[in-house]
Parts: sequence; structure tokens; C-alpha cells
Amino acid sequence: MSSSQQTSKKTSTFVRVAELSDIPACKSIADSHRSALGFIVAAVFADAIRRNQLLVAEREGEIIGFLRYNHRLRGHETVLYDIGVAHAAQRQGVGRLLIERLCESSRSYGRLAIVLRCPENLPANTFYARLGFQRIRVEPGRRRPLVLWHLPLLETSCALSLQPR
Repeated sequence: MSSSQQTSKKTSTFVRVAELSDIPACKSIADSHRSALGFIVAAVFADAIRRNQLLVAEREGEIIGFLRYNHRLRGHETVLYDIGVAHAAQRQGVGRLLIERLCESSRSYGRLAIVLRCPENLPANTFYARLGFQRIRVEPGRRRPLVLWHLPLLETSCALSLQPR
């Protein structure tokens, strides 16, 4: 399988690097999760695409999820900024597939871990725990407390792939 695409065997869902034409779908998904993600302007997606830091999940020609990240220039971590999955596609492995692709990309860039911050009151924290992320601490955020999560990457595989599905 190429490093630019990862496919789910259960469905026709695949993950790829985002293109400019994906911005409206990503923005729509982000807007539907505004209470969790905040307001993300289209220019943020355009910038992430320009930097090759946006992945999308596609099924039957439709974008059903996105993940925005950054491989830090200093240090050995990848930061996961946002992940969103269309409501109709949730609980179908789309988020897991996006994270698995991020693990692959992070390892190829020599990163040792993926880190993220998630508002403490969101159900997404359960998702991260199920995928093997380690809860490090809770930090004050601008509007609400944030949980700092850390996923160590193993040399040969993502720690995520060792977790039960």
C-alpha cells in the first residue's frame, strides 16, 4: 500500500492527503463540530494543505473525515490539531483510520510520539484512550481545561495497532 493512501478492508473508506477541492467538505465537518473544535476558518485548511498537513477520509467520492497535524521541526513529536468525522460516519472506524495514517506519516518523519490536547469534557477523550493514547495531565485552557494526550510510536508499528478494535 502506498504511503499516500490507506484503505479500510471493511469499507471503501480510504485516507489520503487533502487537496484544495476538499476544503468545503472539511469546513462543513468542522462546522458541525464547532462546540468541540471551535471555529476553524477555511484559510486554516488551505494553509494545512499547502504544508501537506491535512489528511482526509473519503468514502464513495465523499469526504467523511479530516485530520490536521504538524510534524514539529524541533523535537520528535507530531501534534494533532483537529480531527473531525461526519456525524453519519462516526463509530465506523474512520477516526481510527485517520490516526493510523498519521502514525505512518509520523514514523516516516522520524517522530517518536503524537501529542494532542482535548477539552476535558468531550467524549473524544474516551476515543483517544481506546486508541492507546496516554493521559499525561490536565492543563488550563482559554475556555476550559484541556487533557494532554501522548501516543508513543514504536519503531516497527504504531502503538495504536496493538490495541483491540
